Amino acid sequence: MYVEFRSVVQALGFKLNYDKVKKMISASSEDTSINIDLKSGATYVDGMQFEYGREAPIIINSGSNILVMAQLFHATGYFYADYNSEQRIIKVYDDPWGMPKKADMRNILSVIEAHYPTGSVKNFELQSWGTYVTVSANITIRKSGAELLDRVEHATIEMEREDGGRWTIHAIQSETEYLNYQSLLQQEVSVPEADKLAIIALLEANIKAINEKNAEALVATLNPDAPLSEYISSREELQLLYQYQFLKTDYECVMEKYSIVAYESNKATIYTVSTNRDKKTSKQIQIRNYNLISVVKSSDGKWYMNPNSGTLLASEVL
Repeated sequence: MYVEFRSVVQALGFKLNYDKVKKMISASSEDTSINIDLKSGATYVDGMQFEYGREAPIIINSGSNILVMAQLFHATGYFYADYNSEQRIIKVYDDPWGMPKKADMRNILSVIEAHYPTGSVKNFELQSWGTYVTVSANITIRKSGAELLDRVEHATIEMEREDGGRWTIHAIQSETEYLNYQSLLQQEVSVPEADKLAIIALLEANIKAINEKNAEALVATLNPDAPLSEYISSREELQLLYQYQFLKTDYECVMEKYSIVAYESNKATIYTVSTNRDKKTSKQIQIRNYNLISVVKSSDGKWYMNPNSGTLLASEVL
C-alpha cells in the first residue's frame, strides 16, 4: 500500500519541507520526524533508517508528490495505516494507543493540576501506558486555613482516556510527607489554664490506659458524641476490639514531648512525640512517632480524644 506523502503528513499536523535543490523532503512534529532522500530513496524515521523489503520500493515517483509505503507511518510509533479492502480506502490516523505524545503528557498534567488546585506538581513521570495510564508525581501543597503544615503527596495516579481524547483520573495511591513537622514543638498556643490542665490529664490517661492494657479506660477517653467508625456500632464493640488488640501486642508507650498547637473553646490539637517499646523482643525495638491528636470538649463539659482523627506525621526506628 502506498499513500501520497505530502497530503497525509499535512493532515496529521506535520510541518513539511521540500528542498528541490538537495532533493530532500522532510516532515516533523514535536514528537517525530521523517526525512527522505529522493535521489537514493533512503528514508529515516527519527534518525533510524526505515527498511521494508528488498523488492518493494520505499518511495515511488520523485519531487514533493512522492508516494510512500503506508507502513512508514507505523514506524513512528504514533500513527497507524489501515486498508479497507471492501471500500478500497486507506486510512492513516493518529493511533490512540501508540506511543505517548507530548500533547498527551500536557493534557494528563493539566488534569492532575486541576485535581490539586493548590498544589505544585513536580517530578512528573510516566510509569505505564496502555488501557490505563499510570504516572507518578510529587505534589507540594502549602498549608491553608486551619492546616498546620505544608506537605508533599507522593502520588501514583492511574488515568484513562475516554472518547474524544479526554483524560480522567481512575485511582490515586498517595503517601503523605509532612514538611518541617518538628517545628510544631515551638508553636505552642495560649490555652486557659483549666483547659490546659484538663487536656494534659486526658493525654496522660490515654497513655496510661494503653500501657495498662485497660480497654475500658481507653474507651472512656474517647468522645462519646463522635461516631466510632462504619464497622463499629457501639462502644462495647470498640472495647472488645481493643481487648483483642492488646492480646496481640506487648508494648509500652512513653510520651517524650507534647505541645498544644491549636486551640478553640471546644476543640484543640496536640502535637506529640512518643516512643513505643516492644517488650516481647529481646532487642527491644523502639519506634518514635510524631503525631497530631485531635481533642474536643464534649456536651458534658469534659475533654475527650476524637476517635480515628489522629494524624501520624512521621515515625522512625531508634
